Formats: sequence, structure tokens, C-alpha cells
Amino acid sequence: MFARNASSAASSSNSSSGSTNTISRGGGGEDVVNGSSSLSVAASAVAAAAATASSSSTAGSIELLCPPSGSSSNISVSVESNNNNNSSNNQNNSNNNHNLSLQQLNCNNSHNNHNQNNNNNNHTNLITGICHSIWRTATFGSATPIIAPPPPATSNSTPAATMATLATSSCASTSASSDSSSSSLSITPELNATAAIVDHHQQNQDHQDLNEPQTFLGQTELDDELIKQLPKEVLLRVFSYLDVVSLCRCAQVCKYWNVLALDGSSWQKINLFDFQRDIEGPVIENISQRCGGFLKSLSLRGCQSVGDQSIRTLANHCHNIEHLDLSECKKITDISTQSISRYCTKLTAINLESCSNITDNSLKYISDGCSNLLEINVSWCHLISENGVEALARGCIKLRKFSSKGCKQITDNAITCLAKYCPDLMVLNLHSCETITDSSIRQLASNCPKLQKICLSKCADLTDLSLMALSQHNQLLNTLEVSGCRNFTDIGFQALGRNCKYLERMDLEECSQITDLTLAHLATGCPSLEKLTLSHCELITDDGIRHLTTGSCAAEILSVLELDNCPLITDRTLEHLVSCHNLQRIELFDCQLISRAAIRKLKNHLPNIKVHAYFAPVTPPAVTTGNRPRYCRCCEIL
Repeated sequence: MFARNASSAASSSNSSSGSTNTISRGGGGEDVVNGSSSLSVAASAVAAAAATASSSSTAGSIELLCPPSGSSSNISVSVESNNNNNSSNNQNNSNNNHNLSLQQLNCNNSHNNHNQNNNNNNHTNLITGICHSIWRTATFGSATPIIAPPPPATSNSTPAATMATLATSSCASTSASSDSSSSSLSITPELNATAAIVDHHQQNQDHQDLNEPQTFLGQTELDDELIKQLPKEVLLRVFSYLDVVSLCRCAQVCKYWNVLALDGSSWQKINLFDFQRDIEGPVIENISQRCGGFLKSLSLRGCQSVGDQSIRTLANHCHNIEHLDLSECKKITDISTQSISRYCTKLTAINLESCSNITDNSLKYISDGCSNLLEINVSWCHLISENGVEALARGCIKLRKFSSKGCKQITDNAITCLAKYCPDLMVLNLHSCETITDSSIRQLASNCPKLQKICLSKCADLTDLSLMALSQHNQLLNTLEVSGCRNFTDIGFQALGRNCKYLERMDLEECSQITDLTLAHLATGCPSLEKLTLSHCELITDDGIRHLTTGSCAAEILSVLELDNCPLITDRTLEHLVSCHNLQRIELFDCQLISRAAIRKLKNHLPNIKVHAYFAPVTPPAVTTGNRPRYCRCCEIL
């Protein structure tokens, strides 16, 4: 079925001329290629293709390489002539016989090459069919031949259908023993009509040669054979590159694919954010039981129906999990973190953002059981206080990223403990921790020299002493967010511009005391500056922007500039920005002195730039005479 038998006449001896003709193949040593040898060639080729895909393609992509259709084995021809002792008397007859022998040999070689090409084409068609079968299943949810995908209304890729596939597959043994009719993909009337068209078209094409390209994707019977013959290891390798939806589609093809597609090795990294409204507790429990020790990363962000029981089952079965995202899971309590700390000792990153029921006990559990923790996010967990942070710092000394955005109970003592016990800290987010003062930031700066990103927005009590400490000890700093720190002045930013050469992103919104002098220091001292926010910095003028555009960062590096509510900015600012060739976005909301003409001129010089601006409508003149207007002036503006 998969290959044609080569003609045995190609290897027969040519006895009419008294010469022995030997035809040998350098590839395998045999002329006839049967179905089993063809299958082994296909399996090895697909396995090599999968290995190539794993080394060269990115996550989420599949690349199967097939051998070129024109490739063939080497064919060597040797002609040995036996001349008898009386050849000198019959020279003409010998020459004629020799020429006839060569002609026959050429004919045999031509016929042999044709058979060899047929075999190679059959091998290529086999591998191509396997690739097409897998591609059709992952793309359209079915291995049946189709010309076009069914309408979206009948598609089986909805979140509800995907979650139904996960929820109904409780264990591998259940899916293996289930009836094939219950696990197969339902065929819509549109798909049946399409299949009928394909079958009719196939009957018209039966008289054509098999090597000619076909106008449809393949026959169902051939696909079934290819699916059955494809090695398990290759299918598992291919499935490892598919996302959740594609895996659930493959699980509905047949019982064999159901077992392989839902195998734990294909579910090492799972992100269920797109199905957050459909995720229920049984789905997480089934995934946990099926994946087991294979699961390394799981994101349940926004899955508000997931409770403590599901997380306990997850922790009991998935001991090797390293990354866990439980942000916005409102039902999660300290019971979940207790189970995680007891069983998931390899955990390196956990996200508990907006889990409002999490308390200091959770941080204590994590510090006791997850000593390898590198990242934790407890933003907007309002019950977290300095006691929990202190326990976490003592137990997780390898901590590199800590985020407590909106935790108003965190004080200087918590930050001091982080600085004392976690010297490798690289990222710190203290947004809206309003009680933080200069003393803790200065100790943090001196004890954590690897600090690269820090957010101190809305920490209104901080002064220039914090900026000076950061500039002195943290010269690797590349991101600084100090929005709403109204006590910062040009002195602090002058120190930053002098020492922090790697600054790339700065948010200075509502730092109302800074002037053009700050921009002059940043222009000369921060050559890598990419994004700068100066919104509500009401003392910034056109001269400050001019200093910024003349710096080393402006021409090729600066890409985003936000100038909302800068009342002293005029059209001259946009003229200076023409030299910033890499500028991609500029914010000009409520800049009353910016005109439309200046914006159009800037777009002419920088066609790819996005300008966000708002122009208030002109107030209509007051009516002093005549009849009373129908609408007031405000209504006319609207």
C-alpha cells in the first residue's frame, strides 16, 4: 500500500552479449522495498523531524521536515566483458554485441531509476501524509479530509468544549477503556457535505498517477493507517508543542490519541487564563491527577471558582511544580498555601496577587516549606503585615523578586528584614506602601547591590536621601518608578544621572518639584533611557525637552515620552522631538499650548509615531441679544 515493488528485471544479468552486468544500490543493498521497510523509513524520518523541531523551533510551533522528493540512492553500474581468444577474428560481431548490451543496460538503468524514484516518492508521500494528518487534527479538530474548516458556529474549540474534554477525562485508564464513539469528534452536517464532495472528487481522480499532486488533503482510510503506524514517542513529541485547545482536539480523534494527548508529559506548562470563567474545581483535580510529577508551571489567574480543595489535590499530586500563579483566585485561603508548602518543596515562584483571604500565616507556611523560593507577589493582599514579610525573609534567603503593591500594613521593619536576609534581591515593588520612609530605603540600597528594578510610587514620605542612596549603591538600576513622590527634587535626580548609567525606564509622574535641570542631567548621564514619564510635572518647559533631545539617548534610544498635563509645553517641544528617530509614542493630553498643525508636522517627519492628544472644544460666544438660546453653553459644547 505504501510503496511499489521495484522491477526485478533491473538486477537480472544480460547474457546475450557474453558480458556480466551488475547493478548494485549503495543505500540498502536490496531492490524491492516492501511495506514494513517503508514504514521504518517513515518512522525514522518523522523521528528525525521531531528532533529537528525540538532543537530549532520555539514553544508552541511544530516543524516537520521531510526528505526531498528528488533524492535517491546511489546506483553504480559495472560492465565486465569477457573476450575470448578468437575475438580478433570477429571484431565487428563483438562490437555489435557490446553496443547492443550497453543499450539494454541503459534501458534497464532507466527503468530502475524510475522504480527508485517511485519508491522515494512513496516514502515522501507517507511522511507527508503523517504530517498532514497531525496538522489537520490540531487545526480543524478532525483527521477527516476537508477542503475548508467548518463555520465558526459549529467549531468545537470553545472554552466550554475544551473544559468539558478536561473534566470528563478523569484518568488514563478510563479514557483508554471508553467507547470510541464517546471520544470521537462529532461531525457537523457541513462537514459531512464537505466530505461527500471530497469523495466524489477522489473518484474522478482514481485514474491519475499516485505521484501527481492531489487537490485534497487525503483519504480517511490512509489517515487511519498512518495514525495507527506512527510511533508513540513521535506523537508524544509532537503533542508537547501544542496548546490546551489543540491537545483537547487531538484527544477527541480516537481512543489511542485520547490517551496520548492527555498524557502528563504533554502538560508540563499550563495556562488556563483564557478559560477562567469555565474552570471549576473538578477540572483542576483531573489535571492534577493526570499530570502528576510532569507539571512544572500552572497559571490559574482569574479562576475565581477554584477553592482550597482543588489546590490541595494539586499539591498532593504535582510535587515538582515550580511556577504557580493563583492571582485573583478569591476563594484561596491559608489552607491552600499550607498544602503547597508541605508538598511542593521545589516551588520557585508563586503569585498570590489580589487573594484577599491570604494572611501572614501563608507567608510563614511558605518560608517553612519553600526554601528555594525566588519570586513572590502578594500585591493587594491587605491582610499582609510586617510580621509575615519578616518570616518570609528569614526562611527564603534566595528571594530575588518581591512585590507588595497596595499592602498598606508593610512598614520600615518589613523592608529592613528583606534588606538584611535577602541580599540577592533584584526587583522590589512597594507601590502605595505609604508608611515607608528614607531609613528603610537607605538600608535596602546598601545591603542589596544587585537591585535593578524598584517601584516607590505613592510613597509620599520619601525624600532625595532615598535617591542619593540608590545612586550610590545600586549602579545597576535600570527601572525607577517614583510616581507621586512630591518631595523629590532636582538634587536627587542629579545624583541618579551621575551614577546610574543603565537607567532605561523612569516614571516621574507628579514629581511636581523637578525642573528642566533634571532633564539636562538625565540627558547627559543616562544614555540608555527608553521610556520617560513626565506627566503632571508642571515646571517642565520647552528648554528641558531641548536638553533631552540633545542627549545621547534621544536620537536612537528614546521611544516613549509622556507629557500629559505639562502646561508650559508648546509647539517648540514637537520641533525638538523631530530628531528622535526612534520615538514611537508621545502623550500630550491637556497640553493646551500644543496645536494640531505642530502634531501634523511631527507626523510628517516621524510617520510611525503615535500621538495621543486631546483638544477641548471651543467655547461658543455668549448670546447677548435676541431670543433665549435653546441650550446652555455647556450643552452646546457637548
